[in-house]
Amino acid sequence: MRHRFTPTTLLITGGLLIWMTNFLFAYVFAAVACARGFAQLRVANLPIIPVVTTIAALLAGAATIQLIRHGAQRLRAAAGDEHTRFIGFVTLATSAIALVALILLALPPLLVGACDRP
Repeated sequence: MRHRFTPTTLLITGGLLIWMTNFLFAYVFAAVACARGFAQLRVANLPIIPVVTTIAALLAGAATIQLIRHGAQRLRAAAGDEHTRFIGFVTLATSAIALVALILLALPPLLVGACDRP
């Protein structure tokens, strides 16, 4: 089986790219909310920053879980092709690490108040 470079690279690094995008979104959103003064807005009686970052983390987590499933599928399906199995394993491993990082990224907005100044 022939593996094209760009799709394979994006598949292998997909979980990390999703995590990085979510990381960037969460911190930029919190910074803009604090700087522009809309961090005190509430959605369903909850502060807006934890709500938005939690929704973003859940969406990113769902996409990362899909990558984990795809990697596991490749790992199991290609019994004779060691390249496809290796790509599946690396996809599964990097996506699992990214999922743990996403969970850890989702915790601070839930535990720490937004825009607190010493």
